[in-house]
Amino acid sequence: MLLAMLAAWVQTAFAQTDSRDYERGWYAGLSGGTSFGQATFRSITESKTNVGAQFGVFGGYQLSRLFSVEALATMGWQKQTSLDCCPYWLSTDGERTFAPVLDRQGHYYRDLEAKTQWMRFGLQTNFDVLSLLTKPTTRWSVTLSPQVSAVTTRTKHLATGYEQEFDRQWHLGLGGQAAVGYRVSKSVGLQLYGGITCLTGSRFDNIPEHCHKSNLLWEGGLKLSYHFTNTK
Repeated sequence: MLLAMLAAWVQTAFAQTDSRDYERGWYAGLSGGTSFGQATFRSITESKTNVGAQFGVFGGYQLSRLFSVEALATMGWQKQTSLDCCPYWLSTDGERTFAPVLDRQGHYYRDLEAKTQWMRFGLQTNFDVLSLLTKPTTRWSVTLSPQVSAVTTRTKHLATGYEQEFDRQWHLGLGGQAAVGYRVSKSVGLQLYGGITCLTGSRFDNIPEHCHKSNLLWEGGLKLSYHFTNTK
């Protein structure tokens, strides 16, 4: 659906008057791409890569060529598995040991998967650093965007014949995005972006913290934006 909308918007954009006064006004758009998680379990390990998906909506106000403010809502999902350096056993009540405990149920890390769904509601400021070095009429942009957000995660553990879903968690998210963009026309813009969100609070994968300290989501994808500018 996103690709179909992209094709239609780009075709419309090239039919518009080629004006390059992009400096001020409201905009909104769609984003989509890949999602990865990194905590005690990770989407990318030595032996396996699990690519998730994410999509979202965003809108903001362009104050100048250099600076804009933006609100966003994004949702995604991905799978995490254990690293080879973690030969542990996890009981169903969350206790980590080196070997199975008598009369308790559990699984070795290597036999578990953690599937996570998440939503993020954020605010970010966008700085087009390329605008400091190029002419105002350039169509290209290189944007750095610090971000603060509220993130909710929900994870389930899966193994052969076993499934356990944990309570929803809420986190403060701190991070940002970097993007390379191209203004197709006065109204339509495209950006290729990547971002990272570090999560406070409990581990989103519901695996006990040990050695590996990270607790974050990272993503990459494409943004399609429409700018509500007045045609002169």
